[in-house]
Amino acid sequence: MSRSEQLRASKADLWEQAVRHPFVTELGAGTLPLDKFKRYFVQDYVFVDALRRVVGIAVAKAPNLEAARHLHEFLGTILGAEDALFLRAFEALGVPEREYRSAEPLPTTAAFSDFLIRLAYDGSFRETCTALFVAEAVYLDWAERLRTEGASPGVAAYQEWIDIHSEEALGPFVSFLRSVVDEGPDDDATLAGLETAFETSLRYEIRFWEMGYHGESWQ
Repeated sequence: MSRSEQLRASKADLWEQAVRHPFVTELGAGTLPLDKFKRYFVQDYVFVDALRRVVGIAVAKAPNLEAARHLHEFLGTILGAEDALFLRAFEALGVPEREYRSAEPLPTTAAFSDFLIRLAYDGSFRETCTALFVAEAVYLDWAERLRTEGASPGVAAYQEWIDIHSEEALGPFVSFLRSVVDEGPDDDATLAGLETAFETSLRYEIRFWEMGYHGESWQ
């Protein structure tokens, strides 16, 4: 069993919570209330600003040009196709530009962003890629499940959000991240770092769905 498989198996319950959250199920069925999707979508747009910084730091830390190229291509997707999708969806959903441009991060968004940025700066390249692997592989997993089940939500923004996380779109980058996670050697300190990056990112993915589904505010 590879290292990524071992990590996923050790946190199987959390992984299932992330990929089968009611937010995801209702998204695929087209029954997710628009206000919940809008809240999630605006916060994800805020989160992407932190993600592009994390990927940029990972490019700088990459051990070779090939690894840097994979990350650079993903960064291009964030800044290009995915950003364009956000803007189209905001218009279709009736979210004013002033709202998403000036949106402040809710607690989970702020905490997840802070965790990833600190990890990118202070952690190893492999730990950063482990956190990114969780973030992207979770999305690939639920999106492919919905596509396999024939999901047809009937809402353009929902369908496009599923499609952009398909195997064709996201699979190659997830495969690259998996290969980094699976590289050794794994001494006790290295393994502990990977486990922390994996579990913490996975817990934040669940909390992000919870934030979108139930709402959240600063106390």
